[in-house]
Amino acid sequence: MRIIRTAFIVLIVQGTLLFGLAQSKPEEKLTWDQSKSVYNRRIKPAEPSQNVNWDERVAKFLKEQPGDIIVTGVGDMIYTEKISDFPEPDHQNLYRIMREADIAYGNLEMSLNDLQKLPQEFYDFKMGRDFAWEIVNLGINLVSLANNHNLDYGSEGLKDCLNILDHSRINHAGGGLNYAQAHSAANVEVQNQKTKFALLSYYSPSQTPNPNEPCLATIDAPKIYVEKKDGQVETIEGPLESDIKAMEDDIVMAKRHAEIVMVSFHAHDVSHARSYGYPDKVMPNQTLMYHKAVDAGADIILGHGPHVLRGIEVYKGRPIIYSLSNFVYQYRTPFKFPPDIVHQRDLQMERPTNVSVYDRRDSRQEMEAILVRFTINQNKIRRFEIVPVTLDDEGPQYGSPRLASDIRGKKIIGVVQKLSEPYKTKITYKDWHAEVELQ
Repeated sequence: MRIIRTAFIVLIVQGTLLFGLAQSKPEEKLTWDQSKSVYNRRIKPAEPSQNVNWDERVAKFLKEQPGDIIVTGVGDMIYTEKISDFPEPDHQNLYRIMREADIAYGNLEMSLNDLQKLPQEFYDFKMGRDFAWEIVNLGINLVSLANNHNLDYGSEGLKDCLNILDHSRINHAGGGLNYAQAHSAANVEVQNQKTKFALLSYYSPSQTPNPNEPCLATIDAPKIYVEKKDGQVETIEGPLESDIKAMEDDIVMAKRHAEIVMVSFHAHDVSHARSYGYPDKVMPNQTLMYHKAVDAGADIILGHGPHVLRGIEVYKGRPIIYSLSNFVYQYRTPFKFPPDIVHQRDLQMERPTNVSVYDRRDSRQEMEAILVRFTINQNKIRRFEIVPVTLDDEGPQYGSPRLASDIRGKKIIGVVQKLSEPYKTKITYKDWHAEVELQ
């Protein structure tokens, strides 16, 4: 009788535990139907397969002479997912070009930090501390920070990002714990070479930062009223004289410690709303900012910000790339916001007529870019090459870069040639890439 009673009690206890476990089962995470998403649904036929040995082609492209120093540059980098492990040859050989460079630059248009904060709508870009190794794995060892997203998580987020970059041995410019640091150059030395390099980074237009807290280097471009002789009033925009003079002083100081000074400009000069067209032209009064940098001693100007390509100018023998366009453009954050909701509610997105929200894609212009490659020997730029890049605009690798196919690549180079015509820049297409004449 005692055995039966004990067994009965055990059954009750077990039943209670099972019931409690059933009750305490964690709720499943809410998801949305991605069967029609731009990440899973393709609406365009894939580009015809190309019989190209990318390994052989890029190996030939990377040939160097004794004393050569290689510097590469790419545009805006906005990550939400890893790309370094994509196995395709057109991905891996693009990364190889950066990995084989002595200095590989990119604009980090996001923050690296571990702060907990709810995102602001669609545009609030960050990855955690460990993601720095993804950037390193692509070969990037130099980044600019002066842009409109490195303060998405405030001064504390920027402070955390600076610390993470330092620990990851990624050189950086344009952001600092105070005004002086933000305006200080990142100084870079190359193994077994005497030539020293420096990078300065600026964001325009922007408001004046607080000089006593973590901030970015900015060049404000206020709008002012101008009264004309006939009494009419017009609004014009131009860089602030004091900010330009501060930039010139920064360049002069950097030139004392480096033979090659690079300057990065993140220019947000017009609305991205596609109802205003594509911002592929340099705005009035802005060219002088780039020219002033060269006049002060800058050797290479790396522009980005409009998220489309702009022209290339050779000014006083110094290359000015007005916009490299995007490099990693994963700004959709697919596992935080349904991508089709973004396409529907983002006022900056293009809205084609009679096209379902499920079928909307970023424009061709936003998904075309270039990688620039400089060969420097005996403190001079000996060669300036550009490599065409495309970003996937649908499928699971949305916003990720790859070497452009020959057909698409020739068109991209053609776009750059057309945009560079006002500057009389000579750009020669060479099989699958191009070379810019520096004289």
